[in-house]
Amino acid sequence: MAQDFQFKYFTISQKRAALKVGTDSMLLGALVNAISPKYALDLGAGTGVLSLMLCQKFPSLHVDAIEIEEGAYQDCLMNFQESRWSDQLNAMQGDYFNHLFSKSYDLIISNPPFYIEQAADIKRESELAKHTSKEGLCMFILRIKSLLAVDGSCWMIIPYTQFDLLTDYLKKASLYINHCVFIDAKKSKPNSRVVIEISNSVAGINTSRLVIRNEDNTYSDSYINLTKEFHSKELKK
Repeated sequence: MAQDFQFKYFTISQKRAALKVGTDSMLLGALVNAISPKYALDLGAGTGVLSLMLCQKFPSLHVDAIEIEEGAYQDCLMNFQESRWSDQLNAMQGDYFNHLFSKSYDLIISNPPFYIEQAADIKRESELAKHTSKEGLCMFILRIKSLLAVDGSCWMIIPYTQFDLLTDYLKKASLYINHCVFIDAKKSKPNSRVVIEISNSVAGINTSRLVIRNEDNTYSDSYINLTKEFHSKELKK
């Protein structure tokens, strides 16, 4: 049974969720940047880790978090209730494609299932949760468009291999990349992930690169500095 993941200011119970806390969530939550957001939406919230990271970064933020899978939703609900931001967090169980949201959001965050592969032969829940189809990805982008406030932004993390396809779908939805962080597992293993900020406005693309680990497998100074306000223990260099 998976152990709780202890952050500096909150704890993530992940006993029932198929997907556990990982580097992707840590990267995305730490990289998100916004100017005084009031209402955020966590699409596919899982255990609620991203929502809690947002509340740590933006103490007055109110977050709606929606998760379809029962086990993950139960973990998310408990994690919210036991956090210092419990009155600012709203966990919902449901399919975000069909859920009737009552408002638009000035900040949307998601670590979505973006491996574009046939999932028919995949048996493990944790693997199924990572996969979608091209149609599913297109629908996801259109859903973001419908929920994003005019001057809002959406942050997500995707595999680098899906970047060109995502860019094409964003153009069709009249959404624009404003910020793009290319993630290298190591310098010798470039382009593992991409963290992007998208919005309704054309503002030019601000690009940067982050290396997670050194060649000897220790964490890079950049990654340590980025995530140090969230990790409960100091990462080894």
